[in-house]
Amino acid sequence: MGFNWELYVLLSEKLLSWSEKDLEEACLRTSISRSYYGVFCIARNRLIAKGVTIPRIDTHKFVREKYQTSQKKVEKKIAKNLRRLWNERKDADYEDKTKINIQRAKIAIELAKRTLKELKKLNRS
Repeated sequence: MGFNWELYVLLSEKLLSWSEKDLEEACLRTSISRSYYGVFCIARNRLIAKGVTIPRIDTHKFVREKYQTSQKKVEKKIAKNLRRLWNERKDADYEDKTKINIQRAKIAIELAKRTLKELKKLNRS
């Protein structure tokens, strides 16, 4: 059994409670980043389990596009959520001038949790 990527989403929630002021923004940025990666890796691994070969280059874009081009409405929704989370993750990981606050992190976590539910629905069908 491999790593449970849902733990990244759980960790992202725990990081919100960090109380040391000096580390607060770092925790919020990490929270957003981990919430994205938890969902992304589950979505990617689902494709792999279905026999899809994932390229090493432009992996994130490839996964989003695979879900976007699906005929299933739920997969298109997953693609949309992945794009939103990816954009938030890019800001959190690379944009040092962008202010990241707790509300932004909470929104990313909630979106990640909703996307996990959608992915679980697909696994049951």
